[in-house]
Amino acid sequence: ALARLTALSGKRLAILTNGGGVGVLAVDRLVDLGGELAGISPETMSKLYAALPPIWSRANPVDIAGDADDARYAVALQNLLDDKANDAVLVMNVPTALASAADAAKSVIAVTEKHRKKPIVPKPVFAMWIGESDAAAEAFEAAGIPSYATETAAIYGFMHLVRYQESRDLLMATPPSLPQV
Repeated sequence: ALARLTALSGKRLAILTNGGGVGVLAVDRLVDLGGELAGISPETMSKLYAALPPIWSRANPVDIAGDADDARYAVALQNLLDDKANDAVLVMNVPTALASAADAAKSVIAVTEKHRKKPIVPKPVFAMWIGESDAAAEAFEAAGIPSYATETAAIYGFMHLVRYQESRDLLMATPPSLPQV
């Protein structure tokens, strides 16, 4: 994570997944390590309601269901990246017979690359593909997206970046110019 990402404005994480169980495991690990599960702004919530099927989770983690295709990943990720209520996004995929994990990975990469080209400091995106193929891992590597085999490793990667940013902020803090009496 530190080799690929440098900027992080806080510790609020949005989680996008096609598997509710792995999303809950990620939330548990996030809370254990001192991270914060991000809220979803009302504006983004409205956009997600309009774009996703009625079976989506309606909360963070954003569970877009097991049949989520690459287009569903793209619209959900784009909305989460545009939302100011989070500081980073973890995108997770659990393989199913209903949708292509490789196509979902390509979609995540395309949305992330588009986001990085905006004239703003881009939000970090992390990926966790269960049973990740070499092709998906190589694609994430080439795109500079930290990719992990488990939700625990992904959360550790995110929290390493959080701690790094907190340490940088502390080191850059200016001490008072006069002694306190």
